[in-house]
Formats: sequence, C-alpha cells, structure tokens
Amino acid sequence: MKTSKKEACGEFDQDSIPRGSSVSSTMGTAAESKKGKFPIWPEWNEADINAEKWDTGKTGKEKDKSGKSPVLHVFEDPEGKIELPPSLKVNSWKRPHEFLFNKVPVVVKNESWFDLFSGNEHLFGSELMRWIISEICAAWRLYNANVLINDGKTNINETPALFWKPWEHIYALCKAIKGHMPLYNSYGKYVVKLYWMGCWRKIIVDDTMPFNEENNLLLPATTCQIELWPMLLAKAIIKLANTDIHESGKRELGEFTVLHALTGWIPELIPLQSGYLDKVWIFLKDVVPEFKLPNETIPEFKTPLSDTKAKETKGPEVKNETSTSSKQLEKPEKVEKIGKGKADNTMSFRGCPVLQDLFFKCL
Repeated sequence: MKTSKKEACGEFDQDSIPRGSSVSSTMGTAAESKKGKFPIWPEWNEADINAEKWDTGKTGKEKDKSGKSPVLHVFEDPEGKIELPPSLKVNSWKRPHEFLFNKVPVVVKNESWFDLFSGNEHLFGSELMRWIISEICAAWRLYNANVLINDGKTNINETPALFWKPWEHIYALCKAIKGHMPLYNSYGKYVVKLYWMGCWRKIIVDDTMPFNEENNLLLPATTCQIELWPMLLAKAIIKLANTDIHESGKRELGEFTVLHALTGWIPELIPLQSGYLDKVWIFLKDVVPEFKLPNETIPEFKTPLSDTKAKETKGPEVKNETSTSSKQLEKPEKVEKIGKGKADNTMSFRGCPVLQDLFFKCL
C-alpha cells in the first residue's frame, strides 16, 4: 500500500473519500472526537531509520523553523501525550530518570523471557491494557513455541533461537538490521515499527510515562523495573488503538487488534454473544481436539483366585455354622430330657448321694 505525500505528512486527502458517503461522515465524527487529529504515519523505510538523528541536533533545527526555542534537552512527541482509556486516570507524567532513582534505565535487560502479569494487576481493569498484555504474550508463545519451556521461558543451558522478540519493534541508537538491540536514549526519542492500514509504519514516541494518584505506572512493565521496552511498545500501540472508530461508553477499542499491529496477521473476531453461537461452536470444533474413547475393549471382570478360594472356604464354614447352630438347638431338648431324667434319678438315688454324683459325671 502506497501513500501520498499528504498522507505521509499526516494530512488526510479529502478528495480520496466520496462526498456524502458513510465513510466520510464517520471519519468526520472520529476527527471531531480526536480534536481534529487523525495522523497517517509514514511507511517503514530502513534507510530512514539508519539516517535517524537520535540527539538534539535535528530537533533543534526543526524548532528553529517553527519559531520556538531551539534549546531542548529532551525529546517531546510532536503528536502530544497519548490518550489513555477512561478507566485509567492520569495524574502525572514522568521520564525514566524521574521514577528510577539511582538506577540506570535500559530498553532490554532479560532477552530469554519476560513477565507482564505479576506487576500489572492494577491495569487489568482496562480492556485495552488486557489486550496489549495478553497479545504480546500470545505472539511470544506462538512464534517461539519450539524453544520455550514452562511459563514461557527458554532453556537456560542453551542459547535460544527466538523467532520473535517484542523489543525488536523498537529502535533507538541502532541501525535497522536483523537482530538489532535498541539502546537507552537519554534524549527520550524512540521509533516503533507496527503494522497498520496495510503496511508497516514508523511511529515515533517519547519516554514520558503516565502515573496515577497512587504513583502506579499506567503502562505495562516487566518484573525488571529498569526495562523500558513494554512501556515504549505500549505507547505506540495505544496510538494506533486511538484511531479506531467505536461507540464511546461501550468498549475501549473497536475492531483494532494488537496482534495484527505486531504481526500483520488478520484475526477473525467472533463475539461471545447469543447471535454468534454457531460460529463459536464451529470454531471450537476446528480448534479443540475431539475426545474419543480408546479402541481397546473393556476387559471382562474376572474373579481373582483369592476370592474363589475365599468363597470355597466360606462354604464349609457356613455348613459348620449351621451344624453347630443345629446342635445348639438340639441341646435344649437333650437338656430337657436329661433334666427329666435327673429328676427321676434324683428320686431313685435320693438315698445314696455318692452314686448320684457319679451318675451325673458320667452323663
């Protein structure tokens, strides 16, 4: 996709939009909501990045032409401060040297893994921030699935061959070459490469960071406090998200997707609503593997030998129990008979107690 000179300078060519069309009216509404700003960032050009002036020299001359003071010690984004979602209330803006006390900031500290969840719980109330954090982690896992182990980490004992690194979207004090490493720029100027409107774009950001009243950073950060790449990358993504046209009050972003900006992939969005249940079900059937029972037949239940032996042994026991019980039942009859005999014998041996005792012992 090629842009005209007006588009590259950030101007919209009104002649390219048909009059009276819904697109023009929608663009007008969006422009009014964004205070007339709808920038078109220039297409990505590696030659421009290699010739980029990262210090105050180039900006000083630009300030001279505009009539402003040429004395600047830090870079300020000419597009102004980024607009955060209403759920995030900005209280102040700070640069790295203002919130990293006695620490030297770096763009990248750990090249093997990162954690964007542990220290950003205060951002999870924002839909936009949830998308930024989750989509960066999703791209990290999708691209580097073959070299990652548990928790999205690489093997410490091996040199990881990562196919995608989020910080490689950022350029500062470096050339546009494969495997470049952005460096910390004390001047505060950074260039971010993102995909938007059909091609890769050059988006310039500064290093001012928003904070709320509790002095919490309102941009994603890793557990390493001195790393700046998540904040710089998020600022450029938020710039693209702010151009998305959506009804205010419903969502923080419309059809814009972070994954598309990072990779150029075109995702299919399926809302989890009642009108899309068929699409959701078809999608799940295509993605989730179908569970099937194993082909092995269920073995028949066989009684263990120990159980059969137990049953065999139980048979005689039962018989013995019944015989003993029958004997016990027979005893009272005998006792009764004996009792009767005793009574009779007692009467007959009443005169000889010795013979009486001897008779009962024999019984």
